[in-house]
Amino acid sequence: MNNAGSAAYAGAFFPQATGFNIRGGGFTSNITNNVYNPLPEQPSAFRTVLLGDINLIKEFKAMRSSPQSSLVGRRTPGASVRRVYTAKLEGRESGHMTVALYEGDGAENAWNQHLAKYEAIRHPNIMQLYGLLSTTRLRGMVFHDELIPYAQFLRRFEHSPILSTYIIAYCTTEFREAADYISCVFCVEPLIDYTVWVRPPTGELCLDLAPGAPGTSVGLARWWKIHVLRLENLSLETPDSENIVISSLREDQYHELCSGYPIAQSQYFQVSTEHPVGLGIFRWDSQYWTFTKITEPLQIFPEELHWYNSNYGRAPDELLPNSWIRYEFHRTHLLELKLEFSYEIQKAWLAQANHIFAELDEVTHAEDYGTSLTGCARSLFINRSTLATPVSPLARAIYSFVLPREFRTNTEPDANSYQWPACPAYWSLDPSGADRLSTEDAKSLGFPAIHIETSVVGKSWDHSVYEGLQRFHEGKGFDPEGREVARRLGCPLFEGLSNRVPFPARKFKHPWCQLKDAELCRELCHWL
Repeated sequence: MNNAGSAAYAGAFFPQATGFNIRGGGFTSNITNNVYNPLPEQPSAFRTVLLGDINLIKEFKAMRSSPQSSLVGRRTPGASVRRVYTAKLEGRESGHMTVALYEGDGAENAWNQHLAKYEAIRHPNIMQLYGLLSTTRLRGMVFHDELIPYAQFLRRFEHSPILSTYIIAYCTTEFREAADYISCVFCVEPLIDYTVWVRPPTGELCLDLAPGAPGTSVGLARWWKIHVLRLENLSLETPDSENIVISSLREDQYHELCSGYPIAQSQYFQVSTEHPVGLGIFRWDSQYWTFTKITEPLQIFPEELHWYNSNYGRAPDELLPNSWIRYEFHRTHLLELKLEFSYEIQKAWLAQANHIFAELDEVTHAEDYGTSLTGCARSLFINRSTLATPVSPLARAIYSFVLPREFRTNTEPDANSYQWPACPAYWSLDPSGADRLSTEDAKSLGFPAIHIETSVVGKSWDHSVYEGLQRFHEGKGFDPEGREVARRLGCPLFEGLSNRVPFPARKFKHPWCQLKDAELCRELCHWL
């Protein structure tokens, strides 16, 4: 084909194209002024670091993570491993830095996913990326500053309960601020199980945006609304650091720090429904499964009590002329009478705990004595799984409870306590509730069994917390075994019991028995 034919051939297939020739079966162009120039690459936001410039010093083996590995420990196809090190960057005059290296088949993919997060965020309490490295088999990130795991940093101060409490408090404040920032940037509610690191010189908290190894997250509570700022220019390693912290915190502030998680641990117990329970201090005996009251119940009561429904909130009710409360059948699956008390009661106990211990002359198991009743729930459960026959429509609206105020006992020695009355609830076919059905008649008619229970929610503290309180009170100029602090703060005073009688109790991971142990229900008198 000649040149003219070639041009015609090109024009037939590309009618809008000019300046093209076909020679030897290929296209050539005569265009000289419309040359395509690709856009220049955007400069990287981070430095490129050479692998040879990184001098690894120490690996944090406990922080090694492989989120894509299988449950049996074998790597799945495409899995990667992330290892974190303390390192020195050659040619850089600053101190140690932190390096995360990714290896394995899925290293590049995991590295890119994590990089996208670090590129979107810059915050003093989040690990700050300095540089990146990439080789045939490895990907890596270099972070500013030397970082160590939070738990490892906290262990350095086990000798000082006051410094440990202070560190937990300000780290919780920084954790909440960083989590709120993450939530704002990504417009989602962030997970709270971040791996937490600390800058050793300052004690400043840093969150890792990459998923950590199982068990490496720290129990810092975002919902704990404590606000303690880290003291600037305070080196925690100096001998006078504890005295500086004591002078910087008020008495009520330190007690509030000790009242929150994770310093205070929540405890859930079940006690017999036949036993009165009041607001006081108990000793838990895990060997014999008993509670022992060691203080008189405080004369503090909620102003108003209500039944609450697990599905409806405040349970709709109707007060009858005979002072009973009527509920519709379909709204009585699970009702709770909650007697809740604020953390002020916990602070009252902490302000005078060492005084009570001195009176008892026994502090071997202080963490057991520290079980302070901070609330209890009287749960009335309608066990619908026991329904033998359909319930008559005539009975669907009738179900009555005693008024909450009748739970109070006013007789010695259990004054100022709460206890179930002999008949807390019953079924009736009469809308007025006047005609009560016996347990046998209700069962024969197909009514569910009535289940009651008493749940006790308390707080406990490790022995070191009480040691810290002693040192804190002494540092403030008070008798560490006196009650001057409690009086100064206007706290109710606990009075020790001389006659301490244990009674049965069971410890639970949750505040309800969940009807799974029939023998336990019989022992704690749960069924009416």
